[in-house]
Amino acid sequence: MRLAVGVFLWVVASVCSHPAREADLVDDSKIVNGVPAAAGEFPSITVLHLNGYLCGGTLIAPSYVLTAAHCLADHTQSEVSLFTVYLNTLSIDGGGTGSLTRGVTKFIVHEAYNANTQDNDIALMVLDSPVTTITPVTLPSDSSVTTTTKPTTTTKPVSTTKPITTTTKPTTTTKPSTSTTKPTTTTKPTTTTKPSTTTTKPTTTTKPTTTKSTTTMKTTTTKPTCSCTCPPPTTPAVKAFSTYANSAAVIAGWGTTSSGGSVSQVLLKADVTVLDNSVCTSQYGTGFIGADMLCASAPGTDTCQGDSGGPLYVSGVQVGITSFGNGCADPSYAGVYTRVTTYLGWIATTKANNPPTTVG
Repeated sequence: MRLAVGVFLWVVASVCSHPAREADLVDDSKIVNGVPAAAGEFPSITVLHLNGYLCGGTLIAPSYVLTAAHCLADHTQSEVSLFTVYLNTLSIDGGGTGSLTRGVTKFIVHEAYNANTQDNDIALMVLDSPVTTITPVTLPSDSSVTTTTKPTTTTKPVSTTKPITTTTKPTTTTKPSTSTTKPTTTTKPTTTTKPSTTTTKPTTTTKPTTTKSTTTMKTTTTKPTCSCTCPPPTTPAVKAFSTYANSAAVIAGWGTTSSGGSVSQVLLKADVTVLDNSVCTSQYGTGFIGADMLCASAPGTDTCQGDSGGPLYVSGVQVGITSFGNGCADPSYAGVYTRVTTYLGWIATTKANNPPTTVG
């Protein structure tokens, strides 16, 4: 949603508030506790000037930028001539060696975006000419899982603006309400059930029988026996079906360094850790954090207004889109991100249905 100076988008749940992280260019929010990024470190990150408002984004293909729906939901297609996209730059106003500037021909907000709950907070922008000198960001590659179903949950009614629906969320035990109006929830982490495997021993009889060979092969990995310094293990590939819980992650953007502060003039980055969704649910209350979202935090570190639409990386792969939070770097609330793996199918379909006007 578009935010006026000093005014946040509020999702009201009694006294609970969750401001989205878009900023007015004159005043409002950057990465909290971040450090300046190096030139060329994040070439695919884009700074979006949206007719007076600021958001982040990422180049995901030569003619497409991925961002948050709430950055664009209040804009109209007639405004695209006033949009500017800067790529491969450290400055909020673009420029620098190798930097590029592009216009926008159209944008597509997820058709089920909900401004009250921030569900489906994802959008695509089509550039006026392709970018051929910058490598697009890497998205999770396991396309066999393109949607995420919400785990089964047993919930008590709560007074929020997010409708409580019967979904397939993991069973949760709802604690009595604390001094806040949000019930605290302790949720067991979602477990992935592996298909049951039954190993049948061959039946031996005294009669001649034709027996199929049932050899079970175990794969063993020999540990190195050297007492010397051995090479570090390789980093496992990031899979689309991963929850990323407890993974080290990186955030980046030009948003404010404190809630209600002024935007950063240079690209900042910071390290955070992805939380299990059950932890985030216990912070925000049942009904706010869906399986289409993920959360990340670190002491004193967070995304803030103006960082909306920017990336959350795990091992260099973009797994999240900056969406919303309760203030910025509040120790009681993690930052919330759109879970990219939920929308791999939507991204592919939307690109196919909205071809660029100019092909490089």
